[in-house]
Amino acid sequence: MTFSDILQQQYKLSSDSILLLLKDATTLSFNKKEPIVQEGQRNDYIYFVEKGSVRGFIEREGKEFTLLFAFEGDMAATMPDLSQTPTAKFTLETLESSTLVKISRSHLEYLFLHSLELANWGRKLMEKTMQEHEHYFIEYYWADKSHQYQMLIKEFPQLLQRVSLKEIASYLNITPQSLSRIRAHLK
Repeated sequence: MTFSDILQQQYKLSSDSILLLLKDATTLSFNKKEPIVQEGQRNDYIYFVEKGSVRGFIEREGKEFTLLFAFEGDMAATMPDLSQTPTAKFTLETLESSTLVKISRSHLEYLFLHSLELANWGRKLMEKTMQEHEHYFIEYYWADKSHQYQMLIKEFPQLLQRVSLKEIASYLNITPQSLSRIRAHLK
């Protein structure tokens, strides 16, 4: 499925809006575990996953903390707000061989000012991002790690096939050994 198909099927964008959006877009291929953008680096682009998967993470005191997973059709952005200085707040890297669509922030900002349909699409993307953050802090943050893992797998069943247990443990902020114990206990 191409990114155009995703935009049409998942986001219900018209053909005209898709053409406008993709006019200055670039499709890039990445190998597994390849960095897309590093934390602290200038990043003038928003990425969308056409094929594959991406994770966003920070590294603190020698330990990685996974903040997000993005799959086909998802936005993978280090900072989705177009109005801020474009410095990556975290690192984006591929989890498997992936194809991403790169769109400049300035092009998106221009389109949002000149196309009501694309402005509404951008608003919906931001709402989705905010809902995901809200869901994390209300549902996941307070739950014990075993319950967090169960919710995560129920919500994203493809994780076990596409993401290593080390990265899932990093997302849950536990060691891989603790995750193994949780998984053994649930069987």
